[in-house]
Amino acid sequence: MTWPTKKLGEILKSIESGYRPKGGVRHIREGVPSIGAEHLTSSGGFNFEKIKYIPRDFFEKLNRGIIRHGDVLVVKDGATTGRVSLVTNDFPFDKSAVNEHVFILRPNTENILSEFLFNFLFSEKGQRQILQTFHGMAQGGIDSKFVNFVEIPLPPLSEQKKIVEKIEKLFAKIDEAERLRAETLAASAALLPSAFHQVFNRAKKENWPTKKLREIAILNPKKQEVNSLSDDLLASFVPMSAVDEITQTIKEYEFRRLGSIKKGYTYFKEGDILFAKITPCMENGKVAIAKNLKNGIGFGSTEFHVLRPRDKVLAEWIFYIVGSHAFREEAERHMTGTAGQQRVPIGFLEDAKIPLPPLSEQKKIVAYLDALSQKSRELQKLQQQTAADFSALRQSVLAQAFNQNS
Repeated sequence: MTWPTKKLGEILKSIESGYRPKGGVRHIREGVPSIGAEHLTSSGGFNFEKIKYIPRDFFEKLNRGIIRHGDVLVVKDGATTGRVSLVTNDFPFDKSAVNEHVFILRPNTENILSEFLFNFLFSEKGQRQILQTFHGMAQGGIDSKFVNFVEIPLPPLSEQKKIVEKIEKLFAKIDEAERLRAETLAASAALLPSAFHQVFNRAKKENWPTKKLREIAILNPKKQEVNSLSDDLLASFVPMSAVDEITQTIKEYEFRRLGSIKKGYTYFKEGDILFAKITPCMENGKVAIAKNLKNGIGFGSTEFHVLRPRDKVLAEWIFYIVGSHAFREEAERHMTGTAGQQRVPIGFLEDAKIPLPPLSEQKKIVAYLDALSQKSRELQKLQQQTAADFSALRQSVLAQAFNQNS
């Protein structure tokens, strides 16, 4: 049996978007949640860790963009255009609205179940159809006319219900497997913080001296050091994207002529520590030691601070301290600048105090942390691979569910 199809626009009660007060909402600390693209996850759910608000009186005057149970939300522009999430009964807000970057699709439930519509649009087939009308470059996206180009299979409601139940049953098994894998990842992620806690307890117990970073490291060394070198000399180049926040290593280097990079980029040399200063790179953990540089020198993004260890301190010791979650949380509290362009000022790093055990003790602790880091990285890579497998498995389930030949 072949299911009939309809254009998405034909089975919706409405499609609408929202808006926010003039001047934005960054300064608003309470009110009604304003849901944007950043709150929709790749798994079809929501992440409300960094919620934003609109004033209650502004919300009460809205005539569109108000979220209801059963709505399907679609990101309309930016890097995640087409991402969809379903507003289920366990959605945590009684009152909320979308902003100008999200569409609300409100289905006509006499023709289609919200869950059926969501699962189709979440499928690879649905995503391809949504994105076929994508237009624009820097901030491209879709407009409301996309609903006229998406073909929705439309079995009877009773059949839709069976399909949804089957999908949810299989997804529940995948969710449980993901939960168990996430527990393993959480346990691996706790290894280093636990080790640091032990280290700092020892620091207090054994009265290790504390030093300001500027006392034990040169911060942002001057590039005059390479002025005498030939412009034709090859050097390593490190864009921000080359630093892996999971492994905290440099994934790969580009090689460029010194003359093309020594102006306008950040200078460093073999053994220096690169510390991302801009949000969200710093919070995400983009910290690494520069190793195996071409001719021992490198240049990279201007959004790096560079730390060069002085005598009697290991680069790895500084790296583990400044790359730790606790240190980066403190750095985040000292960021300056406007939203989206906040940076860690060099003054914070200069005055940051860290414990400094004897060099022999640093070596022992670093060796221990290296072993833990390697174990943690292996588990995190496995989690990434497994996450991709789970995503593919979900799409396989959806592909079978929406096969029109029964």
